[in-house]
Amino acid sequence: MGFPWTTSAGRRRTLRTPQSFLHALRRCLEASEIIRHFRPLVEDFKNSFANLVLNRLLGQGLDARAQAIEPAYDGHHYYPFPALRIGPSLAQVVDCSHLCREPIDLPMAAVRPCRFDSANFGDHRACFRAWSGLDAPRGADVVIPLHPWQIKLSPIVAELLERGWITILDERLKAVPLASQRTCRLVATGFDVKLPIDVTLTAEHRLLFPLNRANAPVVSVLARLFLEAGGESSLDFQYDVASMAHADSRIGTHLSAIVRSPVPQRAGEVVVPAVNLWSGARQAQTLLDLHHPEQAYEFFRAYCRVLMRGPIDFYARWGMAFEPHVQNVYVALRDGVPSRMILRDLDGTILDPVRIRPVVRENRLRLAPVTWQHMPSFAIGGQRLVHAMLYGHLGEVMSYLVRSARADLAKLGAVVEDTWGELIAAAASTASRRLVDELRAQSNVVKPMLQIRLARSMQIVFR
Repeated sequence: MGFPWTTSAGRRRTLRTPQSFLHALRRCLEASEIIRHFRPLVEDFKNSFANLVLNRLLGQGLDARAQAIEPAYDGHHYYPFPALRIGPSLAQVVDCSHLCREPIDLPMAAVRPCRFDSANFGDHRACFRAWSGLDAPRGADVVIPLHPWQIKLSPIVAELLERGWITILDERLKAVPLASQRTCRLVATGFDVKLPIDVTLTAEHRLLFPLNRANAPVVSVLARLFLEAGGESSLDFQYDVASMAHADSRIGTHLSAIVRSPVPQRAGEVVVPAVNLWSGARQAQTLLDLHHPEQAYEFFRAYCRVLMRGPIDFYARWGMAFEPHVQNVYVALRDGVPSRMILRDLDGTILDPVRIRPVVRENRLRLAPVTWQHMPSFAIGGQRLVHAMLYGHLGEVMSYLVRSARADLAKLGAVVEDTWGELIAAAASTASRRLVDELRAQSNVVKPMLQIRLARSMQIVFR
């Protein structure tokens, strides 16, 4: 293993150790403003590198009998420190991660007072029976699953337990962590639960913030309404059907959950997480017949149309900006060809107040009162959509096709441009056409992730 590097004299060298790489990097950055952040940059790099090695070792221990669902051991592909993981100990990662061979035991807490939001379930007891497969315990307490790391790492959860203000139930649920590491799939029911963890993964502190948690079920209802109205067959969703949290908003960021319905399946399709196709073990090698450039171009044309059409239509026509990077998408394959994309992690969707407010009123839905004060602008949502779709998804597909099928990168880029043209021509109205054209014009806009991390910023910024 090594780091390829070109010297100032134009010579290619391979740096064999992290230390030699960092030494060369420091020399490259001496005249840059980044040099004043060099110490935290080194700390992040070493953390990420160590976790990449750990992930690969854990991944090598998996075989056909392992129950890991999304064993992407190479981390988040478009962040400069792909495996950054600050908080959990080595033992905690080995015991509970997306690379575990066996399901984990998911603890549950009885919580009071608690908020419960759902458009699918009349009460928290019916919801609990659905996602857990168990009868709800007696009493009025809402049951919230806890990530195993959170019990040890969250000072708030630890204090609640110490004071006896929440109770850990005797029963545990078998679950499998997914690639995000904080979302876990229940073995018995197929439901997913997205949980807060008081750690930093890639660039972000992975707590569950009140706005996302409270609005998650409503955003999913909106997505379902618009999907039914538009009849888009290339798009589907893994819906958030409920959320719950401690009634105190600060405590709730540490003690909460979003419940997602099982991934929708259709007869004749193979549904695979996009992160599994293009990252880690790269299941595209076994599921897809992509050995020659012409095969790659034909497949990529279909892939672009299916991936881009739904999210762009929802942005331009309905006012919902998703984030379809590889970790948020399932690919449905029919006879080896993509037939639809299934999006998850809808709670972070950025909404257009002009178009969404009337629909919320007409359907008697309720978004959190502070939604429009705190939600990023819809223009930011468009920039995030393009960045996630192009750099966070299609870039990975293109990289794979160049390496494995000897496809020409310029020709793949031309396919993306052709797809933009098709989508603009097919837009439902003049206003939609203008919005799609504006999205296309932002294809070179990127999220400056290294600068955001070095500044420890929580802002969504694109340049």
